[in-house]
Amino acid sequence: MSDALFDQLRAQFQLPDSKIYLDGNSLGALPRATPPTITDTVKKQWGEDLIDSWNTHDWIDLPLAVGNQISKLIGAVEDSVVCCDNLSINLYKAILAALELNPTRTSMCVEKQQFPSDNYIAAGVSRLLGNDRCSINALSIADMTSEQLSDVAVLVLSHVDYKTGSLRDMAQITKNAHAAGALVIWDLANSAG
Repeated sequence: MSDALFDQLRAQFQLPDSKIYLDGNSLGALPRATPPTITDTVKKQWGEDLIDSWNTHDWIDLPLAVGNQISKLIGAVEDSVVCCDNLSINLYKAILAALELNPTRTSMCVEKQQFPSDNYIAAGVSRLLGNDRCSINALSIADMTSEQLSDVAVLVLSHVDYKTGSLRDMAQITKNAHAAGALVIWDLANSAG
């Protein structure tokens, strides 16, 4: 990246000149366009237009509109990504929905070396429902066989190995899981960079 382009991009954010800030995954730098947008949203849209803002300012369609922006980053089909809640809550809901869709199967598989919060959420679902409805097993994707998936309702997997950066073959793994009767939930949080 050229110095001129870097300076142009940096100018879009509110940062002290002496600060090198690389913690974009936790709390990114404040974009300069954000405060006026928030002011407009709060004072005009909410303050003046009230409930009409769901339609007049398209609040109702924001989850899909933002999802469509994300879909371009992750290679998903338009209108197949919705932005709502947060990853942890959505993973929790997706696991419960997958178990509902596959009620005759009583286990869930996670990766041994998966991003820790994904496994904590899966373990929480297992504790909530009990082992008779949802036991949890850790496996290595490289060693996964159709026999291991015979009673699995859902696999919870990460597209990117967060320790090595290697990408999983989502299409092949999903195909193998579906052939064995299991659903797959993919965490793409680290996929787009």
